[in-house]
Amino acid sequence: MAEPAAKKQKTEEGAVATETEEKKEVKEAPKVLEPPKELEEDAPKASGATVKEPVTFLTADTTMNVMTSTGNNLLMPLSDGGVRHLLAGARASVGVKSGRYMFEARIVETICRADEGTKPSPKCLLKIGFSTAGSNLLLGNAETDICFDDGALVHNRKRTPLG
Repeated sequence: MAEPAAKKQKTEEGAVATETEEKKEVKEAPKVLEPPKELEEDAPKASGATVKEPVTFLTADTTMNVMTSTGNNLLMPLSDGGVRHLLAGARASVGVKSGRYMFEARIVETICRADEGTKPSPKCLLKIGFSTAGSNLLLGNAETDICFDDGALVHNRKRTPLG
């Protein structure tokens, strides 16, 4: 027995309606999210004068217990006797006025003395940062310098833990 004509129309119309809904879903699916815009933009290229002399460590800008290598890019504190308990400091011969700068420091060697026995060994310490030309060589003690030290930012004798 054949179905009445009215029922056939309804089922065909329903099929047509579901096909158009599927097409709409396919069209809406491919939405690609854009990455967020960078908040800090690059600084413009420097157009001023460049540094003509090589960056080095001047003897006048080091503490008395710092030795420089012949290549002048390697520093080493004296480590004989009680001198090894003193802090050593040095300042580079080039400064910055503004902008973003990057520099790198590498620990080449740490010395552990075997003759100390049960004596407590001095703590190895590296402070790295910025200071003004006339400030103290040991960073973090005044308003004129700022440094990073053992997971903290140090400025004017105040430590702010990082991370």
